[in-house]
Amino acid sequence: MNRNQKLFGWLGSILLLLIIPIKVVRVTNLSEFVEFIIGIAPSILGPAGLLFLLQSGTGKFSKLSLNQITALVAVISFALEFAQLLPRSGILANVKYTFDWYDVCATVLSVCIGYCIAYTINKKTSRIMKINSH
Repeated sequence: MNRNQKLFGWLGSILLLLIIPIKVVRVTNLSEFVEFIIGIAPSILGPAGLLFLLQSGTGKFSKLSLNQITALVAVISFALEFAQLLPRSGILANVKYTFDWYDVCATVLSVCIGYCIAYTINKKTSRIMKINSH
C-alpha cells in the first residue's frame, strides 16, 4: 500500500466516522443554521469519504481511474439519497429518513470536492515521483 492509499484510507475513514456523532446531534435542539448544517453533513461527508476509501484500496477498485471512481461514488450517493423516497415497511417504517434537495446539492458538492482533493493529491505525488526518478 503506497502513501496515497494510506492517506485516502485515513481521510475516507475519518469522514465516514464523523457521520455517527452528527446523526446523534440531530436529535438535540439546535439553532436553525446549526440544524441545517448538521442535517446536510452526512451528505457532505459520506460521498467524499467513500471516494477516498475507494482510492485507498488495493483490490479491483484500485484499477479504476479517478474519473471512474468518482462516477461510481456519484451513482451510489445519488441512489442512497433518492432511495429515501421509497416507501418503507416493517422495521424500516420506524426509521426517520429525511430527503430534501439540500442533501442532493450537498452530495454534488461532496463528490466535486472529493474529486478535486484526490486529483490534487494524485497529481502532487506523480510530480514528486517524477522528480525522484531523475
